[in-house]
Amino acid sequence: MNDTCPHCGIKLEPEPGYYQGAMFVSYAYAVILIGIVSAVLYFLFDDPSEWTYITTCIVGILVVVPLNYRYARILFLYLFGGPRYRPGETE
Repeated sequence: MNDTCPHCGIKLEPEPGYYQGAMFVSYAYAVILIGIVSAVLYFLFDDPSEWTYITTCIVGILVVVPLNYRYARILFLYLFGGPRYRPGETE
């Protein structure tokens, strides 16, 4: 991740360790994905075996890791008072 925005120069990490809280947002994304995958398997595939659920959820989580990482940090930044853009001012 860039230290500063290449366009406006704003500092993207307000303090060291700021994004550790994004782990909880990432966890929420994973739980939502598991719920959706489980519901789809249950209703569309007539309740397959437990190993089908486990394998499908693990593969699904591994596929969306890059998106999960990025969007968890973005959502955390927006929800918990990250940097505000002020034209002509750099932090």
